[in-house]
Parts: sequence; C-alpha cells; structure tokens
Amino acid sequence: MSDCCLSASVAAARAAFPRGLQQPPGAYRFGADALLLGAWAARCLGEKAAVPAVAELGSGCGAALFALLLHPTLTRPPSQALGVDDKEELCAAARLNAERLGLTSCRFVRGDVGDPACLRHCGQGTFGAVLANPPYDLPGRRAAQPLREQALRSAPHTDAENLREVGPKALSVFCRAASLLLPHHGRFYAIFPAGEISRLLSALSAARLGLRRLLPVHPDRQQPALRLLVEARRDAAADCRLLPPLFLHASDRGNGPGWTPEALDFCPWLGREGQRGGGELPA
Repeated sequence: MSDCCLSASVAAARAAFPRGLQQPPGAYRFGADALLLGAWAARCLGEKAAVPAVAELGSGCGAALFALLLHPTLTRPPSQALGVDDKEELCAAARLNAERLGLTSCRFVRGDVGDPACLRHCGQGTFGAVLANPPYDLPGRRAAQPLREQALRSAPHTDAENLREVGPKALSVFCRAASLLLPHHGRFYAIFPAGEISRLLSALSAARLGLRRLLPVHPDRQQPALRLLVEARRDAAADCRLLPPLFLHASDRGNGPGWTPEALDFCPWLGREGQRGGGELPA
C-alpha cells in the first residue's frame, strides 16, 4: 500500500516505527537483533521473486516481522504473514501493533513451535520464507520476569531419575520447525551469537537446512563479530557465501550509539530514539 493511501494514524505509526510498539509487562524487550533480522530478510527477499507468504517463529510483539514488511527495499511484500508465539499476551500485543501499522496481511497465533500438530495447523510447507530469533541459551543469571527468562533460554523439563533439568535447545527446535513450514528450497533467516557458530551449523544441518549466506555483524571495526545473520534453504546443499561484515557503530562514537551510515542503510530504524529494549549491541 502506498503512503498516500494510508490513514493519518497508520502513516504516523509507520513513521514512528519501532517506537510505540505495545509489549506486555515483564516481556523481553525487543532490540537491535529483531530489527536487524527483519531488515536482513527483507534485503535477501527483495533480490528474488515475490514470496507469497512468510512466517516468524517466536514472533513476540511482532517487531522483526514488521521490520521485514516495512523495509523500503522490499518492493513486493508478501500477501500473507504469520507470527507464532506460545504466549497469548504477546500475540495480543502483536495484533494491536499490526492494526496500528495497517499491516492487514499479518496474523498472530498462539502455538508451540516444537509441536508438529501446531505447525500442520499453521500450514506445513506453505511459507516461502521463515524468520527466527530463537532464545540463545547462553549462560547467565535467570531473569526475574518469567516471560523474559523464557525468551532468553529454552524451557527445560526435569529428568526424574537423575534430578536434573534437560530439554532440547531452542535453536534445534526452531530450525526443525522452520524446515517443516518451508517447501523445497524455501528460505530460513535467523540471527544468532557469532561465538555459537558450531552449534548453529549443527542445528541447520540436522534440520536439512543448507547454509547459503552468512553476514557477520560487528559492534565496530575494532571488535569481533557478536551476531551472525544467516540465510539457509531447505533441502539445499550447504554452499555458503561469507559476506563482507556489517559494522554497526563508529569506533569513535563516544557515549552515543554512533550508528554507521552502512548500518542505517541496512536497517533504517536503528537510529530512532526511544525504541523499546534498546538498540546498541553489547560490547
């Protein structure tokens, strides 16, 4: 829909994005990772024939999916967009956000991405692209808010015999779910910590997702990559192109974010003040 056809309220909400997105109290606040993921998927899909339907696993308040649909390089946005999250309060917030942004193609459903029945109901094999920003399962203090803790780490169950917490890592669950939703050679887009690349490669391979492109994301030119943006294809050979790195911040940024022109061109919303959850990647 062209900007001239938008209502004043929708145009204002889009102009403010990502400011103003509703998020439930205690939920994990979206930040740069979600916006970078949406921008990455939009840029990759903008190079190809139109994809009729996209889905996001663990969609939260919808930030990554909205960043994909609103990105200026995506000239032919999908006609359908689905977000799946296991928390109804997050789905409800995402529905409100989609309405405010005038994204009528979006719908958000409560569901467990590890449940094959849920994925069949969503439309197994019908999405040309799937996005995911899965819990990273990195060590650290448990978050005080349950919703935030579940966004950071997999939910374990108890092995009664050994009295320990066990469970599949979220990355593997999300990769398997993406593979089920994608058709042959459908595309999977994800963001993950750079230091966990071996775990990422293993999970992609196990889910029959061949890694095709890898974009390292660095805080600045003096620091190693902290995130990896990946594109994989279902049932495709792992024939990866390692792309030139993306540097988010100027090395002499001082106390401010100091976003580089390249970062703002890649993801124009990084420079907007007031986004919920912050924007600068940790050093």
